[in-house]
Amino acid sequence: MKNYRALLLATLFTLPAYAAAASVQDDQQFINNQLRAGEAMRHAPVPDFLKSLPGNAALSAPQQSFIEGLRSDTPQAMLEKPVLQALYFVSFSMPEGGLKALVLEADRLRIPATLRGLVNNDFRQTANAVLKLVNDDKRGGVQVDPTAYKTFGITAVPALVVTCNGHFDRVGGNIAPVQALRKIAESGECSAVAKQLLLAAGESR
Repeated sequence: MKNYRALLLATLFTLPAYAAAASVQDDQQFINNQLRAGEAMRHAPVPDFLKSLPGNAALSAPQQSFIEGLRSDTPQAMLEKPVLQALYFVSFSMPEGGLKALVLEADRLRIPATLRGLVNNDFRQTANAVLKLVNDDKRGGVQVDPTAYKTFGITAVPALVVTCNGHFDRVGGNIAPVQALRKIAESGECSAVAKQLLLAAGESR
């Protein structure tokens, strides 16, 4: 992993489930309760009136075909899930004008701009902040992914990370996202991925 010091900022607003990290313990308690309830039901005797009911009716040909389609398509859909190639780490603590410009550039490069968490830990405030950021140009956005910050050792923003085959290159500091991407393309472990991203964005290397 090569670590550079430099400047970056960054674009679809998604909130993964762990954005509500404060309620994890409550969720776990609920899951444990459901598991205990399910275990108790499995060992409960079957009521007599249920024993007298007829077995499940046979599925029609269309129903069977639909179920078989789900069985065959789901693994393939999982295999085709896009693999993470790059992330651009930003924060609303940055000056609004500079943040907006960098988020739009990250969008042009097709690299997701990524926040550590919600604004004041509030979904509504975060959504409003994103809308204000991207409203004029009708493009761009950010995603919230605190796990990625830990995974790639992000302690300061802006920063760009490009990944490849279990490795990653990280660039942070006072340079534009496209320049950071070119730096990785020139000498990073993940130079091939960086070159692909540049090519897809119409940038000459």
